Amino acid sequence: MTAYEQLTSGKLAPVYVLYGTEALFMDRFTQKLVELSDGQALARYDFEEDGVDDALFELQSVSLFLAQPVVLIRNCTAFLAQGKAGASGEALEAYLQNPVSERTLVVTVPGEKLDERKKVTKAAKRHIVIDCRTPKPAVALRVLKQDRDRLQVDLTDDALDELWRRTGTVTHASNELEKLSIYALGRTVTVEDVRALVAQTMEETVFDWVDHVTQGRIGHAFANLQEVARQGYDALSLLAMLARQFRLMWFAKALGQRGMRMEDIAKQAKAHPFAMKVADKQARNFTLSAIERLICQAADYELAVKRGRRDAQQAIELLMLAAAGSTSALRRAK
Repeated sequence: MTAYEQLTSGKLAPVYVLYGTEALFMDRFTQKLVELSDGQALARYDFEEDGVDDALFELQSVSLFLAQPVVLIRNCTAFLAQGKAGASGEALEAYLQNPVSERTLVVTVPGEKLDERKKVTKAAKRHIVIDCRTPKPAVALRVLKQDRDRLQVDLTDDALDELWRRTGTVTHASNELEKLSIYALGRTVTVEDVRALVAQTMEETVFDWVDHVTQGRIGHAFANLQEVARQGYDALSLLAMLARQFRLMWFAKALGQRGMRMEDIAKQAKAHPFAMKVADKQARNFTLSAIERLICQAADYELAVKRGRRDAQQAIELLMLAAAGSTSALRRAK
């Protein structure tokens, strides 16, 4: 159930637990709650810094003036597998078992998944738990188009697609959209503007690098390799990434030739369907035997690097050149 679906009734629940990494969704949901509670002030607490004692005292205190105060406990790691609940977690669990009905508590959890084994999570399941994870691209773009209209910025759909590709989260994209609205000054914002003003995430830079290698765009690949290295990736990690992509390409090519559907290939390869779709497109630039040679070369280079017989940077560059040579050979054959 999405955050905004919970606000249709207008009647506030005593507890909302929001989990995920989209701070924008959490902030907007909380703000809407405050508006629905006659615009009363929001009492903010941070679980990591403040614990829960002050927040619970606020919830359990009798107020003669506030209609229904909203109390926010941010960064509540007690719900996460790696989080340590301690006394604060136990106190929060006890409150969730018997909350004050005339008050509203909002708890935000900075993680993709709640630990179902924990008692505090089981107690939270009695209330409204809201998914604030990064949505699928179609949903994210719908939200961003609404923001674009709200900001009255003339941003083309292609530019919006590029903004999403470069940011990867609605929170990040919305922040960048605010900046683009200031930059626009009444003119149309294009794809080129987005590329010039919005930096790619590290993941997108790595994705572009792998794609350049597998498409045989060796000049772009070497340029991207320098950018990836500046962002902190070491050559051995990149070597492993290329090897994994070659393996996905092999699955796409070999099993695709046998008539297997891409969804089934993704399951067999234990890969996301989108990743397999990308690998299938990349595999068209290679023969099956060329992919198999690259997989063997990648394994040999990785072993040589780990045993100190070859420099990692040299190994990754040689593998890139081998991939480029394979794509060139296929183009010449055609």
